[in-house]
Amino acid sequence: MIFMSKNVLITDEDRALLVKISGLLEELTETFSILEDKETMDGLKEAEDDAKAGKVRDYRDFIEELKQTDEI
Repeated sequence: MIFMSKNVLITDEDRALLVKISGLLEELTETFSILEDKETMDGLKEAEDDAKAGKVRDYRDFIEELKQTDEI
């Protein structure tokens, strides 16, 4: 049987590690949410297919097009 003390000493190094682990867990949670979202995954697949097919344009050209059409 294991008994846990109510008083636990956490060093600065431990705290830094816990912060890193917490961040990684948040990233994993977000990744799983995206992977479970069929609409998002379909959109990513479509974007990947478009990129492979060469259906892309330069970012600067895209921004200029938006400016010309008063969308930004």
